Amino acid sequence: MAVDLKDDATLKAACEAVLVHHRELPWYQNWLTKLSKFLRMVQDTSQAEFCSPAFQEQLWESEVITTTGMGTVNVSEVITNPDVAKLLWGVRTSLETVDAPLRGQALKKSWHDLNQLVAPPLVQRNPRLKKYRLFAALFPTELTTIAHYPKLRTLASLLGVGGERDLSLHQLVLLRLEEVLGERVEGLSTPALERMTLPWLLYMKYIQEQEAEATEIADPSTGEERLNPLPAERRRRGMLAIGGGVATVRAIIEFAKEGCKREDLLEHMRSINPSHATSTIRTQLNSLIAEWGVLRAHGDEINLTPRGEGLLETGEPDEVSDWLLTRVLGFDHMLYALRSGPIAVSTMNETLRKVNSGWTSDRALTSLTFWLRSLQLVETRADKLLHLTELGKTWAAQIYWEPESLPPEAGAVSASVMPSVSGTTPFERPSLKTIQHSFPENISFPIGLVARLDAGLWSHPRRHFAVLTGLSGAGKTVLARGYALALHEGQTNPSEGLLTVPVQPGWHDPSCLLGYVNPLDSESYVRTAFIDFLLKANADSERPYTVVLDEMNLSHPEQYLAPLLSAMETGSHIELHAQDNDINGVPATITYPSNLVIIGTVNMDETTHGLSDKVLDRAAVIEFWDIDIDAFPGWKTSVLSEVQITKVRDTLRGLVKALRPARLHFGWRTIHDVIGYVEQAERGGVIDFDEALDQAVYAKVLPKLRGEDTPRVQAAFADSRTLLRDMKLKDSATKIAELQDDLRSLGSARFWR
Repeated sequence: MAVDLKDDATLKAACEAVLVHHRELPWYQNWLTKLSKFLRMVQDTSQAEFCSPAFQEQLWESEVITTTGMGTVNVSEVITNPDVAKLLWGVRTSLETVDAPLRGQALKKSWHDLNQLVAPPLVQRNPRLKKYRLFAALFPTELTTIAHYPKLRTLASLLGVGGERDLSLHQLVLLRLEEVLGERVEGLSTPALERMTLPWLLYMKYIQEQEAEATEIADPSTGEERLNPLPAERRRRGMLAIGGGVATVRAIIEFAKEGCKREDLLEHMRSINPSHATSTIRTQLNSLIAEWGVLRAHGDEINLTPRGEGLLETGEPDEVSDWLLTRVLGFDHMLYALRSGPIAVSTMNETLRKVNSGWTSDRALTSLTFWLRSLQLVETRADKLLHLTELGKTWAAQIYWEPESLPPEAGAVSASVMPSVSGTTPFERPSLKTIQHSFPENISFPIGLVARLDAGLWSHPRRHFAVLTGLSGAGKTVLARGYALALHEGQTNPSEGLLTVPVQPGWHDPSCLLGYVNPLDSESYVRTAFIDFLLKANADSERPYTVVLDEMNLSHPEQYLAPLLSAMETGSHIELHAQDNDINGVPATITYPSNLVIIGTVNMDETTHGLSDKVLDRAAVIEFWDIDIDAFPGWKTSVLSEVQITKVRDTLRGLVKALRPARLHFGWRTIHDVIGYVEQAERGGVIDFDEALDQAVYAKVLPKLRGEDTPRVQAAFADSRTLLRDMKLKDSATKIAELQDDLRSLGSARFWR
């Protein structure tokens, strides 16, 4: 559940809660103990010892404060450099001479001086994380234990602060905590160390744990981060090669630094590679979203992810290592295999073909090798074999799992395939009471009905399909939409998981839902709201996505739903088009999302079609005809007097009872409209109450009366006429009498004649 940490009271409660929780955990207590010992050593050491290479190695390489993440930068030249040691000693001693209000300025100057000194040729790559960690050891009350800047920036945004960079952002985060918890404690006491580590605890609890599927998770027994790999079935099937490699990726995402429109970014990408076809440009954009995780799309808006911000800022491949190793099929296989020693490209390709039987050509395999080279993870030496570089070894060392392969049948698909979501962890849906209580106060459904819908939808691990049929106006669509929103209860925007599609007459093929390739431009795909929703569901497998097909039998469902009906039964792929590449971000095929929920509503009358066995065999059909008049929430909010409400309720209750045996009764929509008509008539002051009720019943209840001359219809009309006469609703009673005459003389009756 999303928590607003911009609110002072909420932030204070969150801080206290995470501290209380972690104080009971052995790993946290152990961390504080090690942290205290290490920081005291840094504080108490003499100048001679501090400047020695042995101590400098401890200072630069110790992971007590935090680990450096995926990569590691060689700082051996820095460790033995006396100028660096001298500078750092000056930084440490400045703590003793600089007043607290001036520490921020001293911090910035020291940071600048260190960056000037620790630069090429002393180091080949910028050891940013190690420098953050080192300064936290020197300024423990001024910095947090979050060395990774994008993570700190994400936390700062959640706390409602930002706008600063580098060490200043640590200051803003700590000042924000001071606002709700009081000033920081000087020294290295337990409260001081808890304040230093608190931002990391907040990040784990309110950012990392809230992600639908984080690429990194904290080990519950040690608190240390480790990768969180997806199973093979749910990974991207390889990577798209992009000319220019990482440099081109950075040039593309630079444009989205402040956010941009999709079409503007596509135009920017065309300017980088003018010779590329439009379909290629769109496919590249899709790969940066799904294969790299550096961009995110919200409708037509494109923004950088924290991962993308990191890659843009530093240019370091480490910024995307978590995503590539845990989300792309084959990437971890290659590095894992190379841990055992150099491998020939041909041997590597044979290994990868066992990972995915669908890789029948070398295109996907060549692309993976291309990216390993571009990211400087592998190199080919004189022996013509692939070797891990030093950076590649650090990435490979993070793979603590044995990479999985696809089962043969799952791999036999086009290379242009969205990731499969079969084999996902079952969605833990809310309890029935939680679902029922999530409906608005003016909506009420029996919990037994909610339970029937819930059981029908989730009785199969993949085929979540239900059809609601029965009384018109009984709230079938309201129930379907309310249930869908309840599945996302507590999330920031529950409506993202719901799409309502009003089915139209004349839908004879799937293009009405799934879209189609523009016949006038083969590089353009005519998208629909449904195809966008389907792709979103496929990419976000840990949450349910519900489609409500309103009045689904206005057309033949077995025609416009044909590809989905087949795929939901077999678990096979949904074919979207026959092109080799993605078109407008739409792949050739996708696997049927096992988190897709379909609820159709059905009214059976002369304007609709019956449901075929192909539909009925796959759906849980839930029919509800009975409504509880007294349970209608509108009685409590009506402006009518108690006497008037009683008469309206008794009239409608009697009509439902009379018409129910012939299935001619009505639902809550009619009740709502009758009450509304009477209320507005009362407000107008021209039509008296009894006349208004008579007119409302005549207009809203009687037009649906029709039937053949059968005992049930005869009894329904007779009982209704008796009730209406007793209630002195003269015009309505007269109309019923006419219908009775038609039954006797014509053998059938209907309101419209």
